[in-house]
Amino acid sequence: MIRIDSSTPLIGYGSLTLDDLALRADQAYADHIATYDATDVLHRALAALPEYDQEAAELVDEAITFIHRYREKTRHEWAATYRTWAAVAGIEIPPDLQEDLGPDIRDYDHGDDYDDSEA
Repeated sequence: MIRIDSSTPLIGYGSLTLDDLALRADQAYADHIATYDATDVLHRALAALPEYDQEAAELVDEAITFIHRYREKTRHEWAATYRTWAAVAGIEIPPDLQEDLGPDIRDYDHGDDYDDSEA
């Protein structure tokens, strides 16, 4: 059954509502997509140099490797937040997010607004 009471706190999620879970999933997706923008900017900046610079190329390679590791983290966080929202909302989870069996949303630090005392 699909839930439509999006402003009612959810049992097991402290004061979080369905809207809160949706916003977290949206933000996690935006954070994940931003990693693609970041690597694109690095590639463009390197290509814009008037001549090849070995030191700059090495720095960009290291930065891209760092961002790729972060991208994996953001993908898992996005999948976890989306799966949590979809499960609570009663919405079918797409196959590509079902396969990512990363942690649940409660495994990530979201600040003080999450209280699992009701869980």
